[in-house]
Amino acid sequence: MAVFMAKRIISGKNNYTEVVSARPDLKAAIDEYLIAEGHGDLIVAA
Repeated sequence: MAVFMAKRIISGKNNYTEVVSARPDLKAAIDEYLIAEGHGDLIVAA
């Protein structure tokens, strides 16, 4: 689920802050995926 949500953030379909607010349990995995894929700039303070 974290990878799916991270891909939606990358594509612009979802906002990072909204996703992390709704699913704080996935934050670490989403952050890890975004960084690994070179999209660490999408990680913002919630």
